[in-house]
Amino acid sequence: MLFSYDLYGIPPSGFDPERSFVRSHFLPPVVLAIIRATIALYCFTTIIVCYSWLAHNQSTTNLQDVNISSYTIITGSNGIGQSFSFFTYLTYWSLGFYFLFASMHTFQYAYRRTTWLHAWPRPLQLLHSFYYSTVTCFPFLVSIVFWCTMYSGPWPEHRFEQWINISVHGLNSLFAIVEIVLPATAPPPWTHISILLVVLSMYLGLAYLTRFTGGFYVYEWMNPAHGWVSIVVHIACYTAGILCIFVLVQGVIRLRNKLAARGKEYEDGKEIIRLADGSKVDVSSKEVYVVDTYSVRVV
Repeated sequence: MLFSYDLYGIPPSGFDPERSFVRSHFLPPVVLAIIRATIALYCFTTIIVCYSWLAHNQSTTNLQDVNISSYTIITGSNGIGQSFSFFTYLTYWSLGFYFLFASMHTFQYAYRRTTWLHAWPRPLQLLHSFYYSTVTCFPFLVSIVFWCTMYSGPWPEHRFEQWINISVHGLNSLFAIVEIVLPATAPPPWTHISILLVVLSMYLGLAYLTRFTGGFYVYEWMNPAHGWVSIVVHIACYTAGILCIFVLVQGVIRLRNKLAARGKEYEDGKEIIRLADGSKVDVSSKEVYVVDTYSVRVV
């Protein structure tokens, strides 16, 4: 069989039976929901302020590449439409929408102990799982590439350029770290690497479609004038980069879950957990598992 849900992280028993996408090892669900909602609000506020500013002003950005000398890009109102061709802004939009929907699911779980997410059809649940893998990996690629290979300085004088650079090329990775550390999610399966590579391949096609329809290269390294070898090397390096990032993210999630598991208590050879009201629950039975430190679920 070429495709199976189990292969991509959804077992026959069902999607996310422990509700790991909407709870945390360290925080009550409502606090996790508030944090996610705050990040979503910041992302969308950043985009709105950015577009509003560009509609009446011009931004100057100095860039370079490993084999391309420093060049200057002046962006005005035309940059609003062009931003939808930049991987940086597409990733930032994705962060905003992910945290928006994740917060909605988590708020619902916090107050009703159920979520739309867990009632969705399996294809949508699978897409949410893919979504999680992208928002915990792509922001790091954006930050690393920008600060290590593209940024040429000097540091902008105007507050807007300073703030927008920090927001879309720095805080984006901080938001990804939050989503790696706080939820109780399981490590994404290895098969999700293929999804990340497919998305990057699709973006490459979008970038050259932009050149054909908009008349500009989204990133200068894509210009064949600098040599096809340069393009191939860039693609190979970005592919290797996202593979390394995925492995590190997966490793951190495994470590987080392992450290969280150290807090388990045992009594008379049985695993127990202390709830917020001080009571103890035997969770060694396969018929009981912990939803969070405030409740348990019997299955």
